[in-house]
Amino acid sequence: MSDLITQPEAGSFFGVYPHGTLDQYNATELDQIDKVQYAGKTIDEAQHGFQCEVIRLKQLLDGQDQADGISGHGQHQSSRFWDGARAGHFGEKLRGYADNGDRKTVQRWITANEAASILLDDRVARATRDLPFELARERGMGQTALCTYMRLFPEAREMATHYFTVTGELRSDMLQEIEQVVREFPERTAEVTAAITVRDLSVPSEFKALKEEWRKQIAIQKALMEERERQDKLEEAEKFEEEVDKQPPPEKTSNIESSQEDVTRRKAPTASWFKSDSGVMKTKNVVGDLPKPLADAVNGLSGLKKQLYIQRDHSSEMHDYAQFWAGYDRHAMSEAAAQRVWGQAGRLGRMEKLRKLIIEVNQMLDIYIKNTTPPENIEYPED
Repeated sequence: MSDLITQPEAGSFFGVYPHGTLDQYNATELDQIDKVQYAGKTIDEAQHGFQCEVIRLKQLLDGQDQADGISGHGQHQSSRFWDGARAGHFGEKLRGYADNGDRKTVQRWITANEAASILLDDRVARATRDLPFELARERGMGQTALCTYMRLFPEAREMATHYFTVTGELRSDMLQEIEQVVREFPERTAEVTAAITVRDLSVPSEFKALKEEWRKQIAIQKALMEERERQDKLEEAEKFEEEVDKQPPPEKTSNIESSQEDVTRRKAPTASWFKSDSGVMKTKNVVGDLPKPLADAVNGLSGLKKQLYIQRDHSSEMHDYAQFWAGYDRHAMSEAAAQRVWGQAGRLGRMEKLRKLIIEVNQMLDIYIKNTTPPENIEYPED
C-alpha cells in the first residue's frame, strides 16, 4: 500500500491512486476513475460470490450423488452437477463452463475451499453459513495460493501449515520458497520449522538468503572433499610409481628360431581355442591387467594436455612467466602444502618425473604396437 496515495474529495468512491496519477488527470477524470475502480471491485466481489455459490451447489449435488451410491465425479462419469450445468439448469454462465471444457476451473474453486478448510480448521465457525473459501478471502488468502498449498507434497505442506499458523499469511511466493527448501534441504526441515516459529524466517527474501548460504556451504564442502580425494589419489599414485620403479625389468626371452616357424603362414588362434580352458588361461596371463589403467590414463593425460595448452598461452602472453612460477614456488604456499598439491618431489620435480615416465611409456607403447600389429600374411582359420 506504500505505492498508493489517497484523494479524499467529495463524490469520490475510492480516492486511492498509484503515485503520479493525480498529476495526469483532472477532477472530472478522477471521479470517473473512481467509478471504474468501484465497478471493477463490484465485478470481483460478484465473481467471488458466484464461485462460492457454485461450490455450495456442487457440494449439495455431489453429496446426494454419494448418497445414491455414485462415488466418482470425473469428466466421463455421471454427475448431477455437471449434467445440470450442461442442460442449463444453473444458468448460462455455468453452462459455459460445462460446454467449454472448463471443469478444471470449477475444480480449482473446490480445491481452494478444501485448502481453506484445512488451514482455518477450528477457526471456521460451525454456526456461520460462510464457506472456508469466503473466510479465507477475508484473511487475504488468494485462490492461487490455496491451490498451490494443496499441490505441495506432504512435508512441504506440513511446513506451510506451520508457517500459516505462526504468521496467519498464505502467499504463493512463500509457498514456493518453502517447497524448494524442503525439497533441496530435507535434512534441515526441523531447523527451518524452528526458525519460522520464532519468526526468524518470515519473508521470501530471508528464505532465499538462507538457501544461498547453504548452497555455498555445500559447494565449499564438495570442493574440500574433491581436494582431499585428489590428494589421496596423488599420494597413492606416487607410492605405486615408486613400487614400479623398484621392480627389475623383465628378463628378455630368446627369439624363436626362424627355422621353427613357417613365416609364410601365420595363423591366429581359433575362436574355439580362446573359449577352451588353455585359451582362457593363456588370455588371462598375456592380456593381464593391461586395459585396467587405460581409462584413468586417457582421462588424466587429456586433462593434462588441456591445462598445458592453457599454460602455453600464458607463457606467450606474460613477459614474467618464469618469474611468476619462481615466486609461486617460494611464496604461494608452505612446503607441506606444495607437496600435497604437486607431490613429494614438488612442482618441477613432479613434472620432470612425469615427463620421464611419459617418455618411457611412449617407448614401451611403440614396442607394444609394433609387436602386436597383425602381420600382412596373417590367417584367421575357422574352427
